[in-house]
Amino acid sequence: MNLFEIDIQSVFDMASQTILVNDTERQAIDTTPPLTENEERFIHTLDIVHMGDLVTLDDEKYLSLTESITKRHSKYKAKIRHCNYVIEMPGEVIEDFMRDENGELILDRYGDPIPITIVGDPIFIPSIVENKTFSIAGSQLLVAENQIIVIAQDNEVNRGKFTVNNTFSLMDLNWKVRNQDRTKKGLLILTCERV
Repeated sequence: MNLFEIDIQSVFDMASQTILVNDTERQAIDTTPPLTENEERFIHTLDIVHMGDLVTLDDEKYLSLTESITKRHSKYKAKIRHCNYVIEMPGEVIEDFMRDENGELILDRYGDPIPITIVGDPIFIPSIVENKTFSIAGSQLLVAENQIIVIAQDNEVNRGKFTVNNTFSLMDLNWKVRNQDRTKKGLLILTCERV
């Protein structure tokens, strides 16, 4: 370890705060870029933060919109944007049959098992929602009047919940997923239309 790396470690020991990156504790130094319409911040870490990582900073959720593959001055830097909505999606639906306390099927008067539907706990997905021109690291997306762009972390659960033609409720309106764009590694970019 060279002298500069020791100095960086000392700076992090004195100035960093604990954040969560995908629910794992990390030390980071938080800096604020110029004021914009959206809450954006830069975080400087000793470990890489990938594009699409979900960052919890001061009890607020952010998505990493950039990543540094290589260190800059012995640290990594990422730009994060505040998740302005948390989308509630229904939990897993399981079709089963009514059972007694011993696990035996309960039958109706005709001797048939009684079907039931079990709905699991809802899933809450922190997301960035925009309804006008939207840009990510220089790429600009244009949005029609009755559309929104939803950006969420690209993972198996979110891909399953936001498949094309699935609907969800947000801002007291129903939205249908029209397009699922995964060209930005780690980010699930959805074009959704009001239904």
